[in-house]
Amino acid sequence: METLIYILKAHLLFLILGGIYHFVLRNEKSFIFNRFYLLAIYGVSIIAPLLEFKLFKNITFVDPSLLSSSTTKATISNNQLALESSILNLEVLLPWIYAIFISISVIIFLVKFGKSYHRFKLLHRFARFDFKKKIYWVEEDIPPFTFLNKTLLPLRLQNDENKEVIIKHEEAHRKTLHFFDIIWVELLSSLLIFNPLNKKIKKYVVENHEFLADEYACKDTEKTNYAQLLIHQTLNQNQLQFVSYFAKPTILNRLNMLDSNKNSKSKPFLVAISFAFISLIFSCDLNPTEEVIIKKETITVPDNDALENSEVPGNKIFSIVEDQAEPQEGIQAFYDAISDDLEGNYPQQAINMGIEGVVYIQFVIEKDGSLSNVQAVKGIGAGCDELAVEILKNNGDWIPGKQNGITVRSRRVIPIRFVIN
Repeated sequence: METLIYILKAHLLFLILGGIYHFVLRNEKSFIFNRFYLLAIYGVSIIAPLLEFKLFKNITFVDPSLLSSSTTKATISNNQLALESSILNLEVLLPWIYAIFISISVIIFLVKFGKSYHRFKLLHRFARFDFKKKIYWVEEDIPPFTFLNKTLLPLRLQNDENKEVIIKHEEAHRKTLHFFDIIWVELLSSLLIFNPLNKKIKKYVVENHEFLADEYACKDTEKTNYAQLLIHQTLNQNQLQFVSYFAKPTILNRLNMLDSNKNSKSKPFLVAISFAFISLIFSCDLNPTEEVIIKKETITVPDNDALENSEVPGNKIFSIVEDQAEPQEGIQAFYDAISDDLEGNYPQQAINMGIEGVVYIQFVIEKDGSLSNVQAVKGIGAGCDELAVEILKNNGDWIPGKQNGITVRSRRVIPIRFVIN
């Protein structure tokens, strides 16, 4: 169950953060901020749901006089058959199925990357390096592109009047390590393989790279001339994957961005605050933690003088008595009986959720040795509290407590520990 919750939280966080980019930032010219925001979406969506910081705490105070004096606590083990049946549960199978799809996605990425790298090495092997411009010239008629930290251009562009602009564009890809972004996104996107925004965000990452490179290249040329150059460059359909090309299918968006003046300073600031706040929410466990604290103070008990001459209030419940109430067969036999009753009855919901812990049961031993007011003063949920209360009610054969030799009603608290073996 915890794995499924994590997967759902990761996908939901990615949808929210990706949606913010789509509706708020994608048309803004805050390219550097956009770049790191897009990269952070993947990292935060995967890491934040794993953190589970505790914000709230529920504290229950238990008086030490109410706790059982026994040194042995009941440890309840689930039935092996229950565990075996839970393996067939859909909640257990789904994470494994999801992991298989992730593995397949990573393998496909590695195969595609390997093919692209092999083709690149074939081109690079016979390329001539230009030390001055830090580029490689190849005889094959290819579109200009940058792969990893190397830029390849066809020899036909050596005498082209727009050569310097193209080189500057590819220089931006190379110097700002855009290849790292692509590998980062391709690998982490495998963990969010079924997310409907995954493909769109990957497109935005590549598109933003081109916006950054276009902006860098336009520093030395007019925007109108640069736009004409983009239009003039025809796309070569036989392209490598995971590379940065001068001409990309996003050319229309690039032309629109060249003419755009949208550069709000407030939007990135507001988005950054929203990003931090939303990530914090998904990093926290909003369910309060349970803590039991043993009080230092003791409960005040009536003086012995009040108990003389059998003057004991009929309905008075004592927390401390001279002769403490005990099970008929002894406290150890009592715990053994509880363990026998609970063996094989570990709640299925608790097994699925992996819940373990201590349930504190408070009850009153009546004058006839029966138990009443049985309740869990601090529990762990998932059916464990109810089960512990029900079993304890069936083990109500106690020797009542006495004060000054007089039988009285008394209150006790016992801890029962649930452990999945």
